[in-house]
Amino acid sequence: MEATLLVPVVFVLAALGALYVAARRAVTVAELEIERGAVRVVRGGIAPPILADLRDVVKRPSLDGVRVRILRSSGRAAVELVGDVPPDQAQRIRNVVGRVPLARLVNAPRRR
Repeated sequence: MEATLLVPVVFVLAALGALYVAARRAVTVAELEIERGAVRVVRGGIAPPILADLRDVVKRPSLDGVRVRILRSSGRAAVELVGDVPPDQAQRIRNVVGRVPLARLVNAPRRR
């Protein structure tokens, strides 16, 4: 591949990557990180009562190295879990987030 073609290809790939990240952040309501049973808000905001309920769920059994993303999906909140989470505990996390209207999650105070 010629060097003159390499620059535009790299530029287009960087632009597509930036577009993907921007689209992903636009649908993300909140992103949480769980380490040794402790929940930390990494991005976005979530209502304090919901955060307290999530803290209760992840304590028993204690989760470690899990990332929780709450996304907008067809007018509802969808939960994406990254890490090792037992199926019953994953369902309890989905239940906690799913019982709250999306508007209440979106209007929660944002982490800065």
